[in-house]
Amino acid sequence: MEVFLGDYLKMIFLIPLLIFFAIIFGIDYLYFSDKDLAVKEQKEIKLEENNSLKQEYLKQLFNTKK
Repeated sequence: MEVFLGDYLKMIFLIPLLIFFAIIFGIDYLYFSDKDLAVKEQKEIKLEENNSLKQEYLKQLFNTKK
């Protein structure tokens, strides 16, 4: 079996490239994970507000008809 120098060169350039992408995605994950939690909390608060507003509207609607 012959091992070509080209195979080693591919690995030499491929491994740092994979490490680079892993670092970029790791930074991206760490940076945006906090922001994702904040957005989820805001959505939950808005959903709770919408539900309470709907309930108040329904109460007013049925109370005025009585």
